[in-house]
Amino acid sequence: MTATLIATGFGTWTFATPAPAAAAFTHAEPAASARRRAARREDGRRAAAHPAPGRPVSAAQLDGAPRPPSPTAARARAIAGGIDACVTARRVAFARTVRGPVRSLASTNIDVTAYDLALRLDFAARRIDGTVRVDARVVGTPLDTLRLDLDRAMTVTDVRDSLGAALPFAHAGDVLAVALATPAPPGARVSVSVTYGGTPVQTGFGGFVFGTDPARPLAWSLSEPYAARTWWPCRDHPVDKADSVRVVVTVPDGIAVASQGILRSETHAGGLATFEWASRYPITTYLVSVTAAPYARFPSSYVRPPAVAARYGPLVMPLVDFAYDFAGTTSAPPTAWTRTADVLGVLEDAFGPYPFAAEKYGHAQFTFGGGMEHQTMTSMGFHSVSIVVHEAAHQWFGDAVSPASWRHVWLNEGFATFAELVYWEARADSFPGFFRAVLDARRQAARLADGTLVLADTTDVFRMFSGTLVYAKGAYVLHMLRHEVGDATFFDILRAWAADPVARYGVATTDDFRRVAEAVAGRPLETFFRQWVTQGTGYPVFRVAMETAPSGGAWIAWVSLEQIQTSPLSNVDAFDVPVTLAVETDDPAVGTRRFAVRSRSRFERYALTLPARAVRVVVDPDGDLLRNEDVAASATRTPAALAIVRAVPNPAGNRTRLRVDLPRAATVRATLYDVAGRRVRELGAIRMGGGPNELAVDVSTLRAGVYFVVLDSDVGRASRKLVVVR
Repeated sequence: MTATLIATGFGTWTFATPAPAAAAFTHAEPAASARRRAARREDGRRAAAHPAPGRPVSAAQLDGAPRPPSPTAARARAIAGGIDACVTARRVAFARTVRGPVRSLASTNIDVTAYDLALRLDFAARRIDGTVRVDARVVGTPLDTLRLDLDRAMTVTDVRDSLGAALPFAHAGDVLAVALATPAPPGARVSVSVTYGGTPVQTGFGGFVFGTDPARPLAWSLSEPYAARTWWPCRDHPVDKADSVRVVVTVPDGIAVASQGILRSETHAGGLATFEWASRYPITTYLVSVTAAPYARFPSSYVRPPAVAARYGPLVMPLVDFAYDFAGTTSAPPTAWTRTADVLGVLEDAFGPYPFAAEKYGHAQFTFGGGMEHQTMTSMGFHSVSIVVHEAAHQWFGDAVSPASWRHVWLNEGFATFAELVYWEARADSFPGFFRAVLDARRQAARLADGTLVLADTTDVFRMFSGTLVYAKGAYVLHMLRHEVGDATFFDILRAWAADPVARYGVATTDDFRRVAEAVAGRPLETFFRQWVTQGTGYPVFRVAMETAPSGGAWIAWVSLEQIQTSPLSNVDAFDVPVTLAVETDDPAVGTRRFAVRSRSRFERYALTLPARAVRVVVDPDGDLLRNEDVAASATRTPAALAIVRAVPNPAGNRTRLRVDLPRAATVRATLYDVAGRRVRELGAIRMGGGPNELAVDVSTLRAGVYFVVLDSDVGRASRKLVVVR
């Protein structure tokens, strides 16, 4: 799902109870959280606070980047859409809609096998009337009362079983309870048909929306994450996918209806039009959709490219676009939509076969300011190549593989956001510079993310769809996984994930993805997932220094790399990450040499041999890591004598770390004295290498006061004042 705030000119949203502006975002992320303040302190940058609800957020504000973007970056962001606009539109929509329930109260001892919706839309009254049949199999324990989620704004008039017999029911709050004629044991199949009607109350990002301009009749649904229940009875939780769905919608003649699956029939009689759509693929409730308006329809085809067909076989699949045509003059779909066939070719190459090839793919225009990945028929309100890619990628990640719970929504949004990068990279000739510009924007946004990718709280809908967290950081974590395991293995992981027999056409969790990733990579990835996805917050903040010295006919560069992040920026003491060091030399013939190292602790020292003198080192020159910005240092000569460069932290309460430089390897004896010169503790004899070293000093048992640490060796003597606080 993506969202962008735009003026559509096709009608407006209507909201049952507009929330007061002053209270609209008391639940949202703080505008200047402790984490963001820490991030600005660490990098010396300023990131603008979030503006008031409804005010567009600029790319520069969200990215926290003070420098103006290059022309390529600006053009890339314009075409790509952007997470900033996505966040803005969601704030506007969520601030002005009625809050709804965020927990399904439907029966959990059922497995829904089919939904059959027969609906009639009254645009003047802004009302839905119809009958929904729910077929299910009983699992686990016997079922005597079937409970379905259905908003209290809907009025139920009748419930019948599969034989047409009336069933007792009670509709209290947002739960419809139906008493079965006889208790159904595990394994039994039950079927109920619910006749109901009403004006849907909007919640979340919409639910079911009627336009307000009588001259421009339109309606659309957007049920993610908890709003399917606002317009039809169901078990409104992603864990329970129906095996199939049929949607029959009757509207006034001149209105067309778009939905998932295949259009089985279209009939016109008595001033009414009825559209029957059906899908035989498993589908969860939030992906069931209806859009209705005076549409112009534009059919085309996706023909699988030869290179992809060589792997998966030939494919010719229908594409169909539904674009608004209120004046009867629309002659073509939005330009960005015309790239759909090319997008599908790139995504099939990267992720494997399109998962709904027996049906179709298409777009239907709606007035929400963004996109929603309804299965086989994306709803689109903003038109950019980036959103076309994003929503198409959801057909693999979100639709075919759906989250078992909303805690794992990054498996939807992070993957679809990463797919945008896949497309820019594959089409670099058509969009030069876009991959790098968009990657940089995603990294800047991800640095502002709060919390873990696996969400702790799914009661706050806006927080669930945080642009900086599940979108930007989710995408960047995948980029880092690519760097961790290598290109070939990484894309093998994505294809295996899309085809995994447990996840495909089912539901999955982050642990399922990790299982597939480890199986394909052939090694444990527990640390990666723990620090970036399930437990860790923030990112490493690096500090680098480099010293050089001649060594025979070559040169040695001692590179010291520190991780200095602290809470609240990150709860990870030391990230375990692969790091590229780009070392520039003073010899044009040698140029810059790259070294692959690993940073696993707060302080690492690397001895690098070069044929020329190193003059500068750049950490992670390609931006493969989520980290602080501009980590580089110029070289200094190796010190002539022992030196304590710094102590961090100082003052200290429990432990401090000394940066100790030596001209060559030596044994150093460390002693701690109090301010009166009394020896407090012998720290022992420590063997240290030439160049930078780190010495940890435990002061947790010392009383508050001033102390001195003294280092002695055959290459000199050094001391440093330490302040202990309690």
